[in-house]
Amino acid sequence: MKKIHNEDLDSMYIGSVQEEYTKIDGRWLRLHYKTSVGLVIFSFLVEFAMGMLLINSEMLTTTVNRFFWKFLIIPSGINLICIALEMFIMKSKRFSQNYKIYSVSLIFVCICFVLFTAHSTFVATYYIFAIAIMLTTIYANYRVTSITALTSIIAIVVSELFVRWDVDKISIFQNTHRLNDFMIALFVLITFSIVCMVAIRFEREKNSASIQKEIERKQLQKSVHMDEMTGIYNRKAFHAELKNVEDTTPDRHHILAIVDIDKFKNINDTWGHHVGDRCLIEFAKILKEFNKNITAFRYGGDEFCLLFRGIDMENAKSICEEIQLKVNGLIFEDYPNLKLTASFGLAAISDEVDTVRLFIHADRALYEAKKTRNAIRVF
Repeated sequence: MKKIHNEDLDSMYIGSVQEEYTKIDGRWLRLHYKTSVGLVIFSFLVEFAMGMLLINSEMLTTTVNRFFWKFLIIPSGINLICIALEMFIMKSKRFSQNYKIYSVSLIFVCICFVLFTAHSTFVATYYIFAIAIMLTTIYANYRVTSITALTSIIAIVVSELFVRWDVDKISIFQNTHRLNDFMIALFVLITFSIVCMVAIRFEREKNSASIQKEIERKQLQKSVHMDEMTGIYNRKAFHAELKNVEDTTPDRHHILAIVDIDKFKNINDTWGHHVGDRCLIEFAKILKEFNKNITAFRYGGDEFCLLFRGIDMENAKSICEEIQLKVNGLIFEDYPNLKLTASFGLAAISDEVDTVRLFIHADRALYEAKKTRNAIRVF
């Protein structure tokens, strides 16, 4: 059972959720990269098929060599360079995942720019950039999507105004239909980008709400297993942990200590229950100092249970002695005559000793320790 302080619960859970989100982003990044590879391969096959069709149909307006160099070899070669760069970035351990996300997103836009420039006579190629923008929305990162969208729009404008790769391409300033297609494409891409940003906003709000609800659920679950006064685990949590030990621990290497504050009834009768409560709180604070070695539970009243994992009996006894020394050294300034002592009973689990017998054995050892008080006994 994890030992989590109340003030750390939110940050620890949010951290674990963010880690899961990072893993999901990593899986999507790999798919994003594979999509760009698939687009390059698909566009090459389509262009090759179209080239063969044009050659056989005698619709080709240029030489075969010029056609293949201009519309197949050079565009595909540039895109292969883009893919090689992507592969280098993806495989390199020097780059962070965030850097890889930006790189793959922008290289995808470059691939779209090459395909659009080579085939801009087809109106449908305007909207290939929508794919580049859409693929970034999974990251739920405003900056990645906005930069990709802006780069895509700039790529369209640059290609239309300053690049004329296809000699058959009609300038948008020479043809009203081409100008209309260009303006409509810009409007659609800008609108699509805004819609993607809105979708990201609602996705992030949904994720935040889910995280908050899960935190509240975990806080409620944790409060059920916490002792309100001392801030350590309660009896219910102790029984749940014993069951977990019995069900899931193959080596069964655990030690249980039952601890009892000596003459606690006398403390309540002499100084009052509020002082008794203060003693319990101070005792629990000492136990929390050893939370790397033990899981502490308040079993009831002045009785506590300590569960040791992965250490032998000598080390367990040594830790109990340290706790005992700290308890003996407690000073209550308002009650200088009040001195606390504690008795410990220890027992180890084994193949022959289940958790029920473990508790009985530790309780018997505590009974022996109580005879002399301020003592440590092992069953």
